[in-house]
Amino acid sequence: MKFEKNRLYFSIASFVIPFIVYLTTLAPGLYFIDTGELATVCIKLGTAHPTGYPLFTILGSIFARIPIGEYIYRLNLMCAVQSSVTVFVFFNLVYFILTELNLNADGDEKKKFFGKDENRLTALIISFSSSMVLAFSNTFWNTSNSLEVYSFHVLFIVTVMYVFLKACNDYVKYSGKDDLRFWLLFAFVLGLSFTNHLTTIFLSVGFIYLYFAVNGFKKVSFMKVLIMGIPFVLALTVYVYFFVRGDNSVIAWGNPVNFDNFYRHVSGKQFSVWMFTSTDSASKQFSHFTEIYPKEFFYIPVIVAVLGAVYSFIKQRRFFYFTLLLFVFNILYAINYDIHDIDTYFLLSFVVTSIWFALGIRFLFEKLKLNFAVAALIAILIPLTSIYGNFKENNLSKSNYVKEYTENVFKSAKQKSIIMSTQWDFWVSASFYLQYVYNYRPDVVVIDKELMRKSWYLKHLKDHYPLIYDKSKQEFEIYRTELIKFEKFTDNYTKPKTETDKQNLIAIQTAFINLLNSIVTRNIDEYHFYTTFEIEEDKNEKFAKEYSRIPEGLLFKFTKSAEFDTTFPETDFTYTRTSETDYYHTFIMNSYYMMTLNRANYLMNISKFDEAEMHIKRILESRPADKTANGMLKRVGDLRNLAK
Repeated sequence: MKFEKNRLYFSIASFVIPFIVYLTTLAPGLYFIDTGELATVCIKLGTAHPTGYPLFTILGSIFARIPIGEYIYRLNLMCAVQSSVTVFVFFNLVYFILTELNLNADGDEKKKFFGKDENRLTALIISFSSSMVLAFSNTFWNTSNSLEVYSFHVLFIVTVMYVFLKACNDYVKYSGKDDLRFWLLFAFVLGLSFTNHLTTIFLSVGFIYLYFAVNGFKKVSFMKVLIMGIPFVLALTVYVYFFVRGDNSVIAWGNPVNFDNFYRHVSGKQFSVWMFTSTDSASKQFSHFTEIYPKEFFYIPVIVAVLGAVYSFIKQRRFFYFTLLLFVFNILYAINYDIHDIDTYFLLSFVVTSIWFALGIRFLFEKLKLNFAVAALIAILIPLTSIYGNFKENNLSKSNYVKEYTENVFKSAKQKSIIMSTQWDFWVSASFYLQYVYNYRPDVVVIDKELMRKSWYLKHLKDHYPLIYDKSKQEFEIYRTELIKFEKFTDNYTKPKTETDKQNLIAIQTAFINLLNSIVTRNIDEYHFYTTFEIEEDKNEKFAKEYSRIPEGLLFKFTKSAEFDTTFPETDFTYTRTSETDYYHTFIMNSYYMMTLNRANYLMNISKFDEAEMHIKRILESRPADKTANGMLKRVGDLRNLAK
């Protein structure tokens, strides 16, 4: 009775401690990448980017209605809760592995990681220690602080592992006498996991190996798989959501209301262009993994995990091969995805490392015959090093960069404007939330140039901005015809082999440029037209070449003449500066820097020396040694003297 109370206390602590820390570091609002879009989808019950995440959306809709703070905070809070529950489940999974798991064919009780006569309090401490190591590993912690699908995904991964190992263990323990309940539960949870994220496939090789290692390669094993197919398919019925809400009036990514669209969306086909692109890309991502891997746990746990992997090989070969296959297949598959935010795709390998860490601590207990108090102290101190090492990077409690940047982009645009951008990760996604949830700046039309390469987005533009669509209806329809062919025969365009393929590629490129030209020329008398800087840097898809580009705030304004606009206020933006060097924070800080320089250069060239000097000095406030800004400041002085 006393021991069960201790286990209960440890279980509660495994949830409460991470949750308190996550609350402390929780993002107060919008964050990078998909946060704004996902929040909008949850609140409006729409359809998110592939693979759609229907179960996540439904759960998010429930959390969005909890009366705590604004919508986005509630949804960030949901991720903190999901991650805390994951740590709770992981604690119980590790305790099960340490005290009950025995996958050896001979059923030798001595091969268990903990003997039945040993102090189980030690097993509780080790399990708690490893759960804290996972909780405060860098990427796992990061998924807990802002809205994304990965906190829910890891909860499924850990739960699926727990139920699967329980089913395998019982099969061995009772000499092939099955309790089908665990197998059926495993299949159902596995199906639910697939409805949340397709990287559940990372489990496949390890699970297939262990299933047949335990059950044998025989007819009854395959029959059991067929039986498990029933709850698995039942779980997949969550996808019916798309046929109910797939034509949502606010956001319906992919319009998955018919079979073709449904298949494309659920399979994530549009992202396949970034999969298995080249060996150079895979090599780059693998190098990235080897760089971040020891930092994930702040080094020490990784060393202990190596000992744990060796210990599992000695004690239970099947379990070692199972975890090794999970670890290796996860990495080999994930490195072939050529994206910036790849870290979350390695989460399974981080979960496995945390399990190996527990076994490593167990090995040290056993071999060094440590005093219980000393060993317990070590087990608690190691996670504290991870908290210390990863706290600064994961403390998002004052992170308002995305909201500030998004609002400053909107402030750069006059009333009744069109803004074309490809900055999805930094403000376009966030604009969905501000415009569709809070009706912020409804006068501004936001067009994502990259999303225009998806047919569903053309429908989105038509539904939300019918007047703009109608003005360029012919160009939209011509381009849409070519785009449908592209979506159906993507490989023929990305890797053209025949002359027909090459001609089709030219046709869609021409139709795209014609459409962009049309949007500008047919709306510029009624709307102010702007782009963000990266579009102007793209030399391959130049459009509306006859118009001048005037830097105004964070945007370039298209004008028929280069005359100075006296109605644009030379005001400074209010934003928080940061010294963070990651890709996302660096991009935003560079955007402020580059556009301020562009504005200063423009003003200098039209002899507005005082205004140009004001912008340059703003840069030098935060970058006093900047050579470009100092050089421009000197040039302004020289030009002013010449003008006198």
